[in-house]
Amino acid sequence: MKNSINRALNWLWEQHFPMLCLLCEQVLASTSPDHLCQYCRLALPFSVRACSRCAIPLLPGADPTDEIRLCQEPPLICGQCLTKPLADRAIVPLIHRGSAAHLIHRLKFNQGEPEGRALAHILLTHIRLECPNRLPELLIPVPMAYWPAVKRGFNQSRLLAQYLGRELDLPVAPTLLKRLPGPAQRLLSRTERSRMASGNFRWRSELKKNALRGKHVVVVDDVMTTGATVRQIIKLLRLHGAQRVDVWCATRTPSLYQ
Repeated sequence: MKNSINRALNWLWEQHFPMLCLLCEQVLASTSPDHLCQYCRLALPFSVRACSRCAIPLLPGADPTDEIRLCQEPPLICGQCLTKPLADRAIVPLIHRGSAAHLIHRLKFNQGEPEGRALAHILLTHIRLECPNRLPELLIPVPMAYWPAVKRGFNQSRLLAQYLGRELDLPVAPTLLKRLPGPAQRLLSRTERSRMASGNFRWRSELKKNALRGKHVVVVDDVMTTGATVRQIIKLLRLHGAQRVDVWCATRTPSLYQ
């Protein structure tokens, strides 16, 4: 009886307040967890061939000396990550352009929670496909400095991490690190971003120094551009005992050479 009432209420709600696609704003034929219609979903700029350590999109038919295929995971490694890998594993489903960049912009600057859930769901799908049996012990969203967080009203990386944590039944540690004040990264060049990221994060002094010893953790972010921010966080996490550090991010900017 209760299920019948719930179905009836859901039907009435959908008749009066139908779900619209976040991109084309057409009425969705059925409830969709990512809030996208089938056409907009297929049109997303998925990253189909990327480095497994930094998620940089690789050129189709690139010179074989620029990457290496392994018989076991990770399958692809770019030239830079052969000598200086960003993370143990990076999962980033979308290239930061077109409709993916549009979703990110609305998430960050319009407090777009539906956009956040859509991006998190896409990321979740790729996580389940790529590492179904190697889930981490802890999710760590990239922190925001105090005043930017107050002005914006929320941390988009934390929103993504909390969604993933609920779906995967994993703990989230949003206050493990703190970010020092500084200019908005979107206003900086790639060189300036790399310079600013160095020493821009601190371990909270009230936490145990070896709290992460031997653990497998994941850094969660919305956009990765140069990778400098994530690299600095990973360095700090390893310093405090993390054994394996992966990166889960919604979008990745393409290479300068693409």
